[in-house]
Amino acid sequence: MIARNIKLVFSTNALILLCGVLTSLLSAWALGPAGRGDLLVVMLWPPVCAMLVTFGLTQAHRYWVAKDPACVSMLFSNAILFSIVIGLLALAAGELIIPHLVGDRSPEVMRLVRIYLLNIPAALVQFLMIGLLEGGRRFGWAGASRLVTFVVQAAAYLVLWLLGRLTVETAAFSAMAGQFSAMGLAVFAVLREFHPTWKPGWQAWRNALHYGLRGYPGTVADFATLRMDQLLLGGLASSTAIGLYFVAVRLSEITAILASSVADAVMPEVAAAKRSEHADNLLARSLRLTVYTHLLVLLPLWLAAPHILRFVYGENFRSAGGTLRILLLASVVLTAGGIAISGLNGFGHPGLATIARVASAAITVVALLALLPRYGIAGAAMASLLGYSVMMSVAFIYLVKQRDRSVWSYLRPRFSDIPFDEMRSLLRVSPAAGATLTPKSS
Repeated sequence: MIARNIKLVFSTNALILLCGVLTSLLSAWALGPAGRGDLLVVMLWPPVCAMLVTFGLTQAHRYWVAKDPACVSMLFSNAILFSIVIGLLALAAGELIIPHLVGDRSPEVMRLVRIYLLNIPAALVQFLMIGLLEGGRRFGWAGASRLVTFVVQAAAYLVLWLLGRLTVETAAFSAMAGQFSAMGLAVFAVLREFHPTWKPGWQAWRNALHYGLRGYPGTVADFATLRMDQLLLGGLASSTAIGLYFVAVRLSEITAILASSVADAVMPEVAAAKRSEHADNLLARSLRLTVYTHLLVLLPLWLAAPHILRFVYGENFRSAGGTLRILLLASVVLTAGGIAISGLNGFGHPGLATIARVASAAITVVALLALLPRYGIAGAAMASLLGYSVMMSVAFIYLVKQRDRSVWSYLRPRFSDIPFDEMRSLLRVSPAAGATLTPKSS
């Protein structure tokens, strides 16, 4: 089951990344570094606001649906009521606050910033529905909801670019269409898969909120660690610098696909495991395979970083090569830390995961304030590397303490980790087709 779920999540994340790279390329070609930076300023804050007002309920939904599937109807009903009330309040608060956080921008950019805030309630509904789907291990539907955002956006970007009408404004409206499509698909998937009845429940709300609030500071800190660099750049840096940095971030995310896929799939599997030993072995094997695969992919990308930027995006983006190399190293550290965090959450220790993520966020903010003014976008990348390193270290300390295992037991390479049987079954030779390779039948 875990291998199948990882494949589903990985396939979805790979397609999302492909769409993301396509939109990044098209917008870079059409808008240049400065226009790309303006677009990032417009799109930056709504998902942040939606995440902030979940209060950890997305993670709580994953945990409780995996632990007690009978509570789906109550969680769904509570989520809808919560999204209506809190989503509208967050939209109103964003209208008052966010225009003051994006720095000195043109009137056109400021107008788009305000319009784009409509994404806040839509993103909130999507986040909560995805938590239900992933808790029930409907990773295909959860992935489809995430994917449709980027598919709609990429398709619109491509058409607009071919017509010569891809601007900051049309790009922003295309992204909004993708977000609302994703929200609709997520709600449809929950209704189709779980057939929830309208059954708001106070006890289910208390349980979910109790779990969510224990992990919520960690969720906020985790997001701050991952995106604080862009948030600060959005308020302090020029549009050109923001555009260069975002391109480097986008490319560095290529190596993190498998890591995020494994982390998403491992948490509910660990929570649902009946035997503690099985859960420990599952986490350890997933961690080893992911980290070492990541390292193999890293080396050629690190060596070719400046040339990739020049060849793919253009000469104007080559100056982000050093920043990209730092972010590629940071992605390896993030890989190990993210899976350790998922293990802590799956074992029912969201508070310990929170401590690791809060420590990471604190170091990231301090490092950004110290390094960003002096080293620019390279300083932002170095701050991310420091923050990820702290998160990984603290998460591993708590994980080995709680599970009474050594760090080496999680990281020591083992020949038995390599899934030879699965590889042979996926690439078996068809007797009727000679040497033709056919996929494994389901």
